[in-house]
Order: sequence, then C-alpha cells, then structure tokens
Amino acid sequence: MSNYIPEILVAQGPLKGTRFAVPQAGLRLGRSSTCEISLPDPALSRNHCLFEIRENQLWVTDLASANGTQVNDEPLGADSQVLKPGDRICAGETVLRIVEPGGELPAEPAETPKIDLGFGQEAQQDKGKEHPLRMILWGMAVLSVLAALALILTTPDEPSAPAASLEMADETPALHSFSFEKVEADTQGIYRYALSLDADGTMSVEIDDLPKENRHVRKSVKLKPPALKQIAEILSSPELYRLDSEYTGVPLKPGDLKSFTLHVLRGSRVFDTAIENTQEPEAFRAVRERLETFSKNELGIWAIQFSAEKLTEMSAESRRAADAKWEERDVQHGNTAAALAAYDEALFYLETVNPKPDGYGEIVNRRQAVAAELERRYRDQRFLADRAINLKDWPSARRELRILCELVPDAKDPRHAEAAAKLLDVEERMKKR
Repeated sequence: MSNYIPEILVAQGPLKGTRFAVPQAGLRLGRSSTCEISLPDPALSRNHCLFEIRENQLWVTDLASANGTQVNDEPLGADSQVLKPGDRICAGETVLRIVEPGGELPAEPAETPKIDLGFGQEAQQDKGKEHPLRMILWGMAVLSVLAALALILTTPDEPSAPAASLEMADETPALHSFSFEKVEADTQGIYRYALSLDADGTMSVEIDDLPKENRHVRKSVKLKPPALKQIAEILSSPELYRLDSEYTGVPLKPGDLKSFTLHVLRGSRVFDTAIENTQEPEAFRAVRERLETFSKNELGIWAIQFSAEKLTEMSAESRRAADAKWEERDVQHGNTAAALAAYDEALFYLETVNPKPDGYGEIVNRRQAVAAELERRYRDQRFLADRAINLKDWPSARRELRILCELVPDAKDPRHAEAAAKLLDVEERMKKR
C-alpha cells in the first residue's frame, strides 16, 4: 500500500493503550499541552521527540530532550531513525510501540533460548517422514495425560480457594464505586487529593492544600455511559488485584508522609490497598496515572492536582519557553504560534493559584500582544496567498500557502484547515499542468 502508515500505541505509562495515527504534519510527544501526544510523565521534556512521515515512512527525532529517546533499547542520539511495526520507543517512563493500523501490541521477544528438538526447518524438509524423537515425545505426552487423568480420578476433592484470593478473572463484575486518595505532608503542611465515583455515576474530586496555600477545591460531575465504561476499563487491570493490601516504608525525613489508598467495589468484590512512604508498585502506578489523566479530561482539574508552588514553577517554565519562541519569531514562521500556545499554558497553570504570583499581569499582556501579532501576520500572509491564487501564479501560491500553514500549525484551527484545503487545490492544479 503506497499510503501505509503504522500507528503509535502507548504500551506503558500515562494513557496506556491509547493509539495515535500519525498525520502528514507529524506528532510531538512531551509534557507540554501543545504536544499532540501530551502525557503527564515527569521524566519527559516539554517537547521530547517528534514522529513524522517522510517518503511514506515513519521517522522519530529526539528534540534535544533531557533524558533522551531510545529505540529498541538503543539511544537515538541526534540522528533521526526510521521506525517499523514492532519497534519499541522509550521516552521518560513512557514506552511506545509501533503497530499496524488496527493491529495488536506485538509480543515481547522470548528470553528463553530455543532448543532444537528436530521439529524445525529440517523436520519441515522431511515432510512425510516420522522423526524418531517425535515418536518418543508423542509417547511420553500420551503417558503424561493418562497419569494426570488417573490422579484426578483418585484424588479426593479439595476445598475451594478462599474468596479473598480470587483475581479479576473469567467474568469481570460491573464497577460499583471506587475511591482514591493521595496525601503528601511534611512539618510545613499537608496536600490532599481525593477522587471518587459513587454508585449513581457521579465522580467527585477534593483538593486541600494547607496551611500555606489555604486552598480547598470541590468539583463533581455526572459521568456519561462512555466515560463510565472507560473508568471501569481502567480499574479492570488484573495486575492491580494481585497487589497486597499494604505497603509501608520509612519517611525520608521525620514528619514526612506520602501515602496512597485505593478502594474498589465491583459487584460483591471489595479491593483495598494502601501505600505509605515507599515506592508505588508498577501496577498501582499505572492505574493511578490513568485515573489522574481521566480526571483531567472529565473534570477539567488537571492543574489542581498539584500544589500552588508546583503550578507556579510549571508556569514559569512555560513562560521561559514562550519568551524564547517570541524572541525567535522571525527565525521560523511557526514560532509566533508556539509562543502563544506556551503563554496560554503558563496562564492555565495559574488558573487555580490564588493570589496570583508576581508577573501574572505581564504574562496576560504579553499573551495579548502575541495573539495580535499572530493575527496581523496571518492576515498579511493570507493576502499574499490569495493574490497569487487570483493571478494563477501556482508556484507562488503554493509557497505562500505553506507559510500560512506554518503560521497557524494547529490542525484543529479553522484558519489552518482553510489554508491546507487551498494548498491541496493548488497542488492538484500544478499536477495537471
């Protein structure tokens, strides 16, 4: 297929199981909300790596990330690399796999060495001939089956396993409710984040940050059936229900506390686990991150999961990135739009922070100035493109439209969609000449 493009599947980390088709414009992976694949992975850089299509092949490029990008456990470095189905990409704590469209996640290569018992290629070449070792193994297999049947028929019934040891196997009961709580405390204060789902389908979040921020947030929303199905899928991980009921460790400093608790009720089954002052088990961490990402999307409270101090720090980082793009607005056509997106991100982080930190008003003013400059550049560039189209100067029209698409790179922006449609029409006209 000339237009065959594989998909990117999140195999480990936030949004595990999510697939991304790569458009011609490419996809960026990172912590920034401006990335097409935006993940709350603290080990990711804001703009970590880029996936793009070149000559009908999928390529990956590291964007000078702090922790680097690995392909099949090999550092990517500064060079781009072609990807194929089955390849494994590690970025931060996130693992991505390349799969065929609609295909399943490829199995990890087996680590057990293979032993040739004579059933391999040589055996295929001797089709129709019975290999002596084959006959011996078949006989041993038959004897083993007969011995097992005899043991079953002569062994008295054993009592069934206790209900507490049952995993989420066979038919998974419907999710009834759950509650999750995260607490971080030291001698200066306490930060608490609680997420819950009631039996009637109402999801609620509670945030308390005391005493220095003195912040209390309460928000609830009635989930629709698709969202309820998604949350039930997140909490159906078999690995989660294999966890112990308690994990405890020693705090890093006297008076410190970092704890997680999770309570799930599915049908008549109850699951509880508590983790205190120790590293989260991987199965728990994977579910927790998906729950927090879900709450971000459904409740719009992603930012308030963090302390005001952390949000202010994240806002400052976004502002530095925005200032850098603004200073380089004449270097690349897309830098003005990138600056605007970064200023929006800086303001988003401060949405729930009160009082606003010093410099907040300056960010607002700078954001307005950048938005006005982007609109001016867009109008001027659109004029040049339309003039070339009216003059039927197709090479010039193509050049101006490409610049226009770079000025407003967001594919969801109607301005980009309009310019992209015109560009496609111009390129079709040029082909017919």
